Amino acid sequence: DVNVSGEMCMNKLTKLTAGAALIGALAVGTVACSNNDHSESTQSSKVEKSKKNTKKAVKQNETKPKRTKIDLSQSEALNKFNEKYPNKKIKSIDLKQENGTYVYEIDGFDKTNEYTATINADTGKLLHSHSEKLDLDDRHQKALDLDSVISRDEATKIAEKHADGVSKEWNLELDEDDGKAYWDVEVSDGTKSTEVKINATSKDVVRTDRDHGDDND
Repeated sequence: DVNVSGEMCMNKLTKLTAGAALIGALAVGTVACSNNDHSESTQSSKVEKSKKNTKKAVKQNETKPKRTKIDLSQSEALNKFNEKYPNKKIKSIDLKQENGTYVYEIDGFDKTNEYTATINADTGKLLHSHSEKLDLDDRHQKALDLDSVISRDEATKIAEKHADGVSKEWNLELDEDDGKAYWDVEVSDGTKSTEVKINATSKDVVRTDRDHGDDND
């Protein structure tokens, strides 16, 4: 009887030990599966994030406009103006798009008249010119001192760094209120336009207008 009782106890102990081992194995397996699931979830999240970043970068590259090459330099455009209207003072210089083509529009003056010439920035051809009598109020206006102002290229670098885009149009003229020369540069990032006003002597950015003045700095 003692031997039978001992054997029964051993059998129960063996079963309990085996059961405990099974529970332990299941627990370890559950933790391992849980860790694997978490690892796979984290990896999947990283992959999705990488895909989104790639799509975003591609979209930005697609929307960001390319820089336009201007064949005719500002100096060459001024020479064309001077060929048409010699010895005139320069009031303003515009470089802008008209009907898909870049043109220079240069305004000059003397004591009696104002002169305007429009020049194709690709071919250098004089597209249009005219002159008219100055108003009495304009006869004491000042001319641009082109030797003391920064170049269009330098104004472009400042504007693009400030607005993070590509410069599309430029205007250089004197402000009638303070008598200082300013570059107005329109910069585009493909979705919105920003106009950057730069003091053409000190190189300071004095104003930024985004989307035609919706947001002013």
